Amino acid sequence: MNLYLDNNIFIYLENETLKLSDLENLIENRIDKIFFSTSHIQETLEIKGKTEKQRIERINQRLNTIEKFTNNHYLNENLNNQVNKFIESPFNVIQTITEVSFTQDLMKNMVNLITEEQKKEVRKVLNIDSSKINIYSPLEVIDQLTKKLSQFGQEYTFLDMIQIGISNHKDGYTLGRSNMIAAIFELLDMLGYWKDKATAKSNYARFWDSSHTFYASFCDYFISNDKRTVNKAKVVYDLYNIDTKIIIPNI
Repeated sequence: MNLYLDNNIFIYLENETLKLSDLENLIENRIDKIFFSTSHIQETLEIKGKTEKQRIERINQRLNTIEKFTNNHYLNENLNNQVNKFIESPFNVIQTITEVSFTQDLMKNMVNLITEEQKKEVRKVLNIDSSKINIYSPLEVIDQLTKKLSQFGQEYTFLDMIQIGISNHKDGYTLGRSNMIAAIFELLDMLGYWKDKATAKSNYARFWDSSHTFYASFCDYFISNDKRTVNKAKVVYDLYNIDTKIIIPNI
């Protein structure tokens, strides 16, 4: 069985809160491969330290952890929206990423285009109560959100809205499923479904949550204990009929 681990699971493996045997017990099967992606490396670059030396040490420790548990099995999406499997060291991947120094700042700016005030206004207009919408299953929430949207005279489904939005983007024809999933995560959050607590970093973090969900779809299991990511991922997998099983470890 092939596993894809959310970033927090690598942290638990690093501090030995979890062991590989625990993961095998969770899936009730033998682990063949564990994959990492660029998203893990991007999140690794967010690690802080009291000093620059400590920050670098912590980053290297995380890279060593990823390398140890994945044996360098790497998933990567190319410019043609194709996902391929490679043998690549996390240290090589981080070197490639940091060679383009403005990339992270650009991505952070892109994911902050919609303000929290605008999101609140959307929920107000649609009369959506964030405290109640979380009780629905993934299939039910899509139905409920579609009904809310249809109140404005357009018979659009939830997925139609995503597709229309991307088709109106100047480069929409080049945007693959990873971007569709990122849009679904953002729209679910805006509409209040398992909404992330709004912080300066929440939009950026949610982008990587959606990216992990995308890459995990190429594996048998997605292991995460982030309930907000898990519930949004369930909606995505239901929408696209993706067979990846989501497992939440008991930490």
